[in-house]
Amino acid sequence: MQHQAFRQALEASLSAQSVQTVVDKAYAFQAAENAQRVPRARYGTVKLAREADAMWDQVVANIFSGLAGRSDAQILAQLQDDDFIDSMTAALLEIEFTQES
Repeated sequence: MQHQAFRQALEASLSAQSVQTVVDKAYAFQAAENAQRVPRARYGTVKLAREADAMWDQVVANIFSGLAGRSDAQILAQLQDDDFIDSMTAALLEIEFTQES
């Protein structure tokens, strides 16, 4: 399974609210980072949204790598498992983005 297909399947399995919560946290993180840049170097809202989406894409990539070695059918079956989706939803709600030192 390709990453993009996995992302679409994952987003279809999760509630839109769960996904949006992570993207909102990523956007808030990017906005805070942006506020610390000199005014000339600050990103516009489109760039901030792209950066937040890239952060969500990295979260998806991390989940995808955790399922590596499984067949497409096994991955899709996992995405239909209510317990798996519940644990993913809970984990996504706990995600916090922090600046690396």
